[in-house]
Amino acid sequence: MSQYREPKKPATKSTRLFDLLAYTGIGPFALGIWLEVTGENLGGIDGGFLFAAYSACILSFLCGIWWAAALNRADHPHRLALTLLSNLVCLSAWLGLLVYRTPWGLAILASGFAYMRWAEARLNPNGRQLRGYFKTRSRVTYVVIACHLSMLALEVWH
Repeated sequence: MSQYREPKKPATKSTRLFDLLAYTGIGPFALGIWLEVTGENLGGIDGGFLFAAYSACILSFLCGIWWAAALNRADHPHRLALTLLSNLVCLSAWLGLLVYRTPWGLAILASGFAYMRWAEARLNPNGRQLRGYFKTRSRVTYVVIACHLSMLALEVWH
């Protein structure tokens, strides 16, 4: 029976696919804003709910990355923080979705993205070898936060 060894290098040398997926992930946020502006819906789903549900989903996905880092790296110096904070942020995303029709919902969701970016820079859950990818993640996070602020402005304006 072989013993598990943690790889010294990332599983992939190129992060192009991950970068592409990160940038493509902005699309549903833009769609939610567009639906909200036009007053249209998509299969009975209005722009506000689509936006908030997708936001909560992505925050939960990002929390899952932290959970996996804590689970797969017993020697990680921030293992306990990654575990507990991933749960806290995920639950706050759920709260943001529950109150999505209030300005608080969008503020909670936007704060989740800002917090994840800030904390990732400090907790470093996936190693320094992915610096290029985290630059992409930072750019995408700033666009996503701007989308949340835009949607919040639309909610207040209407």
